Amino acid sequence: MITDGFLQHIERHLVERWLGPPALAQYDRGPVGKASLKPVAEALVRLSDDFTRARQTLTESAPGDYWNDTRRLAYLFHFLPRNYAKADWILAEMGRHARLSQELAAKSQFTILDIGCGPGTSTLATLNFLAALRPAAFRVQVVLVEASAVALREANHLLRQAADWLNAERREAITIQITPHTGDARLIGQYPPHAAADFIWLSNVLNEFSAVSGAASAWVVELAQKKLARDGSLCVIEPALHNTARAAMELRDALLSRDSTWGIFAPCTADGPCRMLAERPARDWCHVALVWKLSPLVEQLDRLTELRSRVQKFFYFVLRQDGKRAAEPRQGWSAWRVIGDLQREKGREKRLVCGPDRCALLTRFKRDRQSENAAFGAALRGDILWLSASPAPLAEGLRLLPGARVERQSPAE
Repeated sequence: MITDGFLQHIERHLVERWLGPPALAQYDRGPVGKASLKPVAEALVRLSDDFTRARQTLTESAPGDYWNDTRRLAYLFHFLPRNYAKADWILAEMGRHARLSQELAAKSQFTILDIGCGPGTSTLATLNFLAALRPAAFRVQVVLVEASAVALREANHLLRQAADWLNAERREAITIQITPHTGDARLIGQYPPHAAADFIWLSNVLNEFSAVSGAASAWVVELAQKKLARDGSLCVIEPALHNTARAAMELRDALLSRDSTWGIFAPCTADGPCRMLAERPARDWCHVALVWKLSPLVEQLDRLTELRSRVQKFFYFVLRQDGKRAAEPRQGWSAWRVIGDLQREKGREKRLVCGPDRCALLTRFKRDRQSENAAFGAALRGDILWLSASPAPLAEGLRLLPGARVERQSPAE
């Protein structure tokens, strides 16, 4: 993005605002004192347990209103950076798409609709993404929809701080207009008026529906039809838990069946029903495993709580109506999204991939290892593997053919 310091600037500002100048001085020198972070660490353990329990059961029970107690700081200091990294990864994949990035760079006005926005995390990532993509001056209209008035105030504050900081780093100014709306996100008719959105973000929202399949898909279709620009992106992020991810996979299929004008930008490399749901056991679920550089405060809180944030796992999809996809067709090549870790067995290596017509285990025999297919072993979950020759059928899936070239396309690089 525009600079590696953007997220750390946000984190530094949060330390100063909520822990005070002495803690900020400690942050700038090294770790913040444990006395300052102990209540945050204790609240973080509670909040993490609350999120996991509620999302595993797909209920609307706990965690309750964590914005009005000490869990608020746990969310800002720990979950905000982690969720920022996820949104940033998705935006980076958009930025790799030559035509899409050129079209965005040519625009001077953008609209972002962030639903269930919390402290504005996804919008922060989008603002930084646009600032990196478009060096000239531009305007952004941001519409924030959130049930918590406290979270909305925090989002408004952080976005203005971020815009000021980005403007100080740039020669050309970003003009930002923020319209907050407190209320039930499902009541689309009550949203404030705005231009058709270039980005609609649904980050950790769909799992809060009590009936994910029917009610949620109808709501998202209405949302896109009424609020999304024809060349806009609908971006969905969900937790990588088995239940939430599979529910979101089913919802994605329901959305595509309800409105045939939509296409899948990512993660799928081809349109059509989810191959994993149709072809793989119910124990499988699709998700990304993002390895990221921890921000200083997240790293310190991990040490205090024994949480592990180095690998961020999440499910996502991006839908568009203009036919663009992260894996644009290449003559003679096929694209396969890596959705499984590398499994090593005697004489072979295999990993779960999803491609043009199926979801299957792709095997590379060790005798077939060569520099031309080294990317097979180097790829991470979430990368795209381009194969110069279609894989051959194998008893338990597919085989990478000897002599086939493999290229890796990674959103993170």
